Amino acid sequence: MIRSRSILSAVGVILLAAVVAAGVTLGVLRFESRTNPQSVDIRSGVTISEDSAIVQAAARAKPAVVSLVTEQEPQLQSGSGYFVTSDGYIVTNMNVVAGAGGITVLVSGDAKLHQARLIDYDCQTAVAVLKIDQVGGLPTLAFGDPSAVVSGQPLVAVAGPLQGSAVTRGIVSALHREATISDPAAPDQNIQISDTIQTDATIDPGTAGGPLLNVGGQVIGIAMPGAAGRNGYGLNAADVQDDVQQILTTGQVTVASLGAATTDIGPEAAALRNLPEGSLVGSTATGGPAAAAGLRAGDIITQLDEVKIDAAHPLSLLLRSQFHVDQRVTLTYTRAGVSSQLQLTLSGEHPTCG
Repeated sequence: MIRSRSILSAVGVILLAAVVAAGVTLGVLRFESRTNPQSVDIRSGVTISEDSAIVQAAARAKPAVVSLVTEQEPQLQSGSGYFVTSDGYIVTNMNVVAGAGGITVLVSGDAKLHQARLIDYDCQTAVAVLKIDQVGGLPTLAFGDPSAVVSGQPLVAVAGPLQGSAVTRGIVSALHREATISDPAAPDQNIQISDTIQTDATIDPGTAGGPLLNVGGQVIGIAMPGAAGRNGYGLNAADVQDDVQQILTTGQVTVASLGAATTDIGPEAAALRNLPEGSLVGSTATGGPAAAAGLRAGDIITQLDEVKIDAAHPLSLLLRSQFHVDQRVTLTYTRAGVSSQLQLTLSGEHPTCG
């Protein structure tokens, strides 16, 4: 009881500080949160209409978005997440909960503090799934069709109740972008996340882990801050929804693997180095599929079966989305400028950090 009160008190301090520090912003958000369509008639005869669809999408989403308060010495930190099932499974950005000694969940309209447990996470997509117990009938959000996401479309980021359920509007600035996050296993090192959604919406730490929504209120990404003072990113729903489904079904993530450590070579790097676009093999695991088939460090994997490896289809995400454990595949690779093929059977592994 004493510990719960201390956390509640600390949460209250965080909330008060956030409200005071963001008074002007919250004032703007109150204006944006109206659900009735508004219009302003300018004397020139031009009429500006409010985008009611995206406002309504945010309003419907707010009850499903939660705040996550993590115990990370020497202080508490906060972020967001959202319910993906009515019995308390929560999706968030891995870095919101990485290294946490405890995770407290604040649910909109519920004065009770809920303790969450981490079910599993994936360092290669940066998604994490948590669970709170003894709950039911909770509002949820669903994934949208990832193939329908295009540059220039509007989106909205929604934060949890500790941040006043803040709403940030923006657009999809670009797709298939690389973003950098800190490695949970080694905070002084970074991990490159491929195929993210770049947005002109500013994503602050309190909004991180919350949903990025399309105008229909469906999740197209999971919010992730950019570098200090820069715009934000979203973990692409196309890449994380299989992870989420696996965790909900089996309690863990298992992905198809070549048994090799690889680094993506994008179109710019490939052009500069006069190499094919693909995935550079850094090392192969002894006894793994790649080593057994004859793949070597320095080889560049350019294709799996009929699918070419490029910025839109990086190898690690391709193995998740289109291939499965124990599948026999034909791998195309380049060695010393010569293209060759080999066959191997994919193994299964839990994605590792670092």
